[in-house]
Amino acid sequence: MKNLATFTNEICLIAGSGSFAYEAATFLNSKDTLKKIILLSKNNNIKKDFKKICFHYDIRDLEKIITDIKKENIQDIIIIGYVGLPPINEIKLSLKSKFYLSKDFFLNNINQQSLILKKFLNNKKINLLSQKKIFKRFLINKNDQLIKKEHKSIVIKVLNNLSHIKKIFNLNIAQSLIMNGNRVLAIEDFKGTNNLINRIDSNKSNYSELTFIKSKKKHQIDEIDFPVIGSETIDLLLVKKYKLICLFSNQSIVSNKATFLKHIKNSNISLLVI
Repeated sequence: MKNLATFTNEICLIAGSGSFAYEAATFLNSKDTLKKIILLSKNNNIKKDFKKICFHYDIRDLEKIITDIKKENIQDIIIIGYVGLPPINEIKLSLKSKFYLSKDFFLNNINQQSLILKKFLNNKKINLLSQKKIFKRFLINKNDQLIKKEHKSIVIKVLNNLSHIKKIFNLNIAQSLIMNGNRVLAIEDFKGTNNLINRIDSNKSNYSELTFIKSKKKHQIDEIDFPVIGSETIDLLLVKKYKLICLFSNQSIVSNKATFLKHIKNSNISLLVI
């Protein structure tokens, strides 16, 4: 099934956790294609501004979600934010669907869940749209880079360690990591970005070159859990006295991009785009 960045069909937005969901809903609504929003986690702004088309579901009711989407003749869906599949025995499915999914013995492997969900939706004749294509205008790119003079030495250290950094992301276990100078201090786990940042004691005197790096994982698909960074993350990085944010061009969506770049410009932090 083709995955085209088209605005000719009606779209159902499935919103998991994360800050970009409201911005995504507003953007799709401006294109007159947003027909239904399925919330998998709390989002008061979406509930307030899109209450006529917004409905809350539990991811464990996966079969009902798909059935309700198809009842409204919606074929295209886009998923924003993290959506973690629980173990198959906790998902309410028809016997046919359960048999289909049970053949994927990777189901409980968190690194394979996105691929399994995409395959399952395709089997149900649901077209899963690419976040990267639909939200192209929100992607970070080389033109957004801003390196301040006092941070150039840190940038050089990151670039000198780039092959090592890429090897870590190629392990397919994390979207983010933290460095100090030439040393990797921590790698993101299932608890998320904010937890990763808070794990580091930035008040240590020898932590003067803290760098936050975000990228797609090696086998990560563009349709599910695409990397997103926004003003909430940069606010936390500034509080923690980070000196550099490193992103890979066209591999991260920036929520509230104008505000994000304004923070970079007006604060003691630089943005490296590789």
